[in-house]
Amino acid sequence: MSRPVAPRYRKARCVGTVLHLKSDYRAARERVLEYSGQGGEYRERELIMQEYDLVVIGAGPGGYVAAIRAAQLGLRTAIAERKFWGGVCLNVGCIPSKCLLEDSHLYQEIAKHGSSRGITFDGLRPDWKAMQARKDKVVSQLTCGVDFLLKKNGVEQYFGEAQFLQPNVLAVASPEGERIELGAQSFIVATGSASADLPDIKADGERVITSTEALSLPGIPESLAVIGAGAIGLEIGSVYARLGTKVTFVEIMDQCVPGMDKELAETLLREFKKERIPLHLESRVAALERAGERVRLKVEGKFNGEIEADRVLLSVGRRPVTDGLGLESIGVRRDERGFILVDESLRTSVPHIMAIGDVIGGPQLAHKASHEGLDAAEILAGLPRPPRRLVPLVVYTFPEAASVGLLAEQASAAGHEVKQGKFSFSANGRALAMNAPSGFVKVIADARTNELLGVHAIGPAAGELIHEAAVALAARMKLADYASVMRAHPTLAEAFGEAALSCDGRAIHKLG
Repeated sequence: MSRPVAPRYRKARCVGTVLHLKSDYRAARERVLEYSGQGGEYRERELIMQEYDLVVIGAGPGGYVAAIRAAQLGLRTAIAERKFWGGVCLNVGCIPSKCLLEDSHLYQEIAKHGSSRGITFDGLRPDWKAMQARKDKVVSQLTCGVDFLLKKNGVEQYFGEAQFLQPNVLAVASPEGERIELGAQSFIVATGSASADLPDIKADGERVITSTEALSLPGIPESLAVIGAGAIGLEIGSVYARLGTKVTFVEIMDQCVPGMDKELAETLLREFKKERIPLHLESRVAALERAGERVRLKVEGKFNGEIEADRVLLSVGRRPVTDGLGLESIGVRRDERGFILVDESLRTSVPHIMAIGDVIGGPQLAHKASHEGLDAAEILAGLPRPPRRLVPLVVYTFPEAASVGLLAEQASAAGHEVKQGKFSFSANGRALAMNAPSGFVKVIADARTNELLGVHAIGPAAGELIHEAAVALAARMKLADYASVMRAHPTLAEAFGEAALSCDGRAIHKLG
């Protein structure tokens, strides 16, 4: 595509808080006739085309990271976002949910265990409005931070709906109805995902809600039914259960958190049962109906019966957000579920258009999207893509569940002769001091080569601790080297060392 020629000029206009069209980019300006749709008249308007090396579509943790890295590498970069800087993660996902998880956990710890730890309160109660306000403050701080970082790195920002007009031209329509066209040599699609529905059950945003609405309910409901016991469902269900809501889970699979270590999932299930939170596995919702101000679920399977609740949280996975981008018109291929198909270099069927994050499938995680954003930007700048990264998985319940590397069954299927070691947090001094003895660490290794293959943990701060294992796996540490690392005492990390020693029957603080 040839670059348009125009005199150097300065023009700025605002859409929301986003400044458009700075003078240091080439732009074409021409008068065009546009049909007004009112009285059959044509009117003249100004069409402005901006030219960039790269335009990123979507400002979530994949898109904004890609844009910033590309700008650091000297590419003239723009980013288009239709809803909010920081995407789902910062606004209605990872960050707000963790705020509520932290606050509800603190409340539960004081309410249930405070007296045994020498802490007593009169009239202790959760203040939902205050929790919401703190959550919103954290979200605002981080989203403003993303906006600032984009500006600081010279990334031009456009707010509005994006659609490809040609393989090298993207139109962005602002909420006010104005449109600008962006030309670029390359594009990165990072439009993320949205909550999925079931074929016969759709969210209405009122009584049948998604995670988005669940994070900002006007009050704490008396009862909540959660369809799906994956990470999102378990985390949001945990928030409300701790605050006094009667929560019930229905999961069609034979374990909660499908895809994680089975023993880890069974331990998590036991912890929910200890809290008297029903979690019905191998069960499906056959029908859903409104019953006045409540919702009634008919459940079939291992559990047969009816569940009534004030609200139902539909948490059955996420679907890619690709509709409306005009991908088909420019030849970008998608699979039958709508995920964009990419090669090893994150390129789509149109080579100068790349895609990253939730929109290409795989683990739908913010950190995966961010690293793919880094990779995509560096590839466009002519740098080699680093080796495929390990993706840590974390479920932020209490206890936390975390995993990195291969499961035992995956290792066996890959031809490894598997040996395992396990160590319980109930034998860890720091965990006992924290009143958090539940859970364990499991280490998977190859018995022939002594290669470290995977580490899985459920227990206090497992989501933080899993990264010591991720570093060891990335460095291709041998089991003996990993076990020999000196960890400070007393720390939770000692459990990881003991689990590694346990692979060869050498754990010190373990019987048998």
